[in-house]
Amino acid sequence: MKRTMLVLSTVIFVLGLNVACSLQKVLEPSTQNTEPFPIIDMHMHTYQWNKYGDPPQPNLITGNVPEARTNTEAIEAYLSEMDRFNIVLAVGSGELEMVAAMKSQAQDRFFGGMEFPRYTTPVNNRLEEWPETDELRQLFESDQLQIMGEVTAQYSGVAPDDPKLEPYYTLAEELDVPFCLHTGFGPPMSPYLGDPDFRMRYGNPLLLEDVLVKHPNLQVYIAHGGYPFIEETIALMLMYQQVYVDISAINWLLNPEEFHGYLQQLMEARLGKRIMFGTDQMIWPEAVAMSIDAIESATFLTEEQKQDIYFNNAADFLRLDKSKYLPGSTEYYDESGAKVIEVVTSEIRMRPAEPGDQETVSVNLQLGGVTSTAIQVTGWDIDDVSETDLLINGRDVPLPAEIVADVAPRTVTIELEDGLLREGENTITFVFAEAFEGTTGFSIVDVRILLRE
Repeated sequence: MKRTMLVLSTVIFVLGLNVACSLQKVLEPSTQNTEPFPIIDMHMHTYQWNKYGDPPQPNLITGNVPEARTNTEAIEAYLSEMDRFNIVLAVGSGELEMVAAMKSQAQDRFFGGMEFPRYTTPVNNRLEEWPETDELRQLFESDQLQIMGEVTAQYSGVAPDDPKLEPYYTLAEELDVPFCLHTGFGPPMSPYLGDPDFRMRYGNPLLLEDVLVKHPNLQVYIAHGGYPFIEETIALMLMYQQVYVDISAINWLLNPEEFHGYLQQLMEARLGKRIMFGTDQMIWPEAVAMSIDAIESATFLTEEQKQDIYFNNAADFLRLDKSKYLPGSTEYYDESGAKVIEVVTSEIRMRPAEPGDQETVSVNLQLGGVTSTAIQVTGWDIDDVSETDLLINGRDVPLPAEIVADVAPRTVTIELEDGLLREGENTITFVFAEAFEGTTGFSIVDVRILLRE
């Protein structure tokens, strides 16, 4: 009876979703392209096929029962969706045995983590385990795990700033391991249905603030968009630029209007460079298509913004070599038809810095047929253009005043003189020229070259 109540209460989790509309979108996804842009799924799970019972629970939205009846079949079902939608990397968590099984099947297409402390093991058996940090260290150093989490402390009644989590934050920062923290909500009635210590207030992302102050180099992303704590999520991300967010689960469990409204608020807060795609795929592989369709149907997103959410932001967060996933180069075309070549794929942090400090990056260009060029620069904590010099091939290129921003990143597009860029290797240098009213540096988070034919 309790299990039946769990299933029924979880269905309520969709908060008024239009089932028929979602089902139609799954059956006829609008995302299939002949050359689809690569996708990174930053939040999925390596769950056993019978995690929620035998037979498995139906999909919470469509009512479809998963076909898999072995763990191998469950893994293969998700891998099929990876191939279908060009998901080049999946970042997922579960029990160690299943993480290893997924790793053996997906090889270099999977980053794994151990889900803890609360997790469900077949069949509907709710457990809690806090792993020893020495054990985790060994698993990371032997490359058996690549991420910390998903850490589901909220289900154990543990807030993000609870001292119980401190050893895990410390280890993740020391080893430079991405830390995935469950935030936001859970299935309705959770305290009565297996998680007696679950509290909604512990899902507030703003409770991470003291942790971030203590661990400034912690590579953390908050799961499920921090939903429904939109104001707190925006406040945290505006103040702490190292924090990223994934939009898993809410992109297919919420109705489209609710999800799009939430996502649009994040975009309007100029956080579009730190929003990452995820599915929270558990035992329902069709959730992949549903999650993708939620992005494709967001009419307020440009194609470039979709590509950032699908791939670029996660690749930057994970510090990946994008050329591995974008064969040939890190180039694509924007909506105007200009070829876009990404030069900076991870933050250039010149903070703290002394006047005269500089960082240089290089890029190889093929300029045949190019009629005009421009450079797009995204920077933040730039207090005045006098503190930041941009040099291209040794020549000064003035930054416009529009790049001055102390709270959120600003992007400017600068048209370049003919002949400034050259065939072959080019250098781009950023210099901390002078301290402006006591400033100590700045960051450049994105640089792109536009080539127009």
